[in-house]
Amino acid sequence: MNYKNITIAGSGVLGSQIAFQTAFKGFNVSVYDINDEALERAKDKSLI
Repeated sequence: MNYKNITIAGSGVLGSQIAFQTAFKGFNVSVYDINDEALERAKDKSLI
């Protein structure tokens, strides 16, 4: 299988690191979180 688009559920410590590493390897990454504040914190850290 050739995956190109990856969705990460959760933007906490683990989710944001998975998103960063996955994007770093060249995949298109989308991050989903039910908490908008968590998404904003991850964006502020430039991890997403």
